[in-house]
Amino acid sequence: MDWLRGYDRYLAHIDFLVKRINAHLPKNRKSLLQLLNEDSPYVEATDGSKIYFKKRDIEEVSKILPKRFHGSLMLPILIVRRIKLGKGVFTVMGGRIEKHLVKKVLGLTSNPFEDFEGGEVYLYKVQVQELLSKLGSLIVIGFEVPEEEF
Repeated sequence: MDWLRGYDRYLAHIDFLVKRINAHLPKNRKSLLQLLNEDSPYVEATDGSKIYFKKRDIEEVSKILPKRFHGSLMLPILIVRRIKLGKGVFTVMGGRIEKHLVKKVLGLTSNPFEDFEGGEVYLYKVQVQELLSKLGSLIVIGFEVPEEEF
């Protein structure tokens, strides 16, 4: 039975590591409209630090997204590495506006913002790198470890 306690500690340690590796994730998010009006735009991370946004990235997105959606787009956009889905697969977390914006920036859709497409948005490493090069400070990458892996 001693080995069982050791295994429980092992699982607890893995859980701790997963939480620690995601400590940089946003505690909350702000709308594009809010961030456009801030001198030093940022949101707070779960570890208490601040996630700062580059004004240039915010202004670039404001040009892509119609004004009527500025109050609905929530930033940062969270991209999650999904181990269960395979090597190098990521998903876009958030609502339809965030997902449609990512598809628009990557050239994966020509539909206007009024014609949101539903469903998950799956990205691969190359697409995430392209997204980071275009909207770097507005993107946060997280890591998911499925419960059954524990």
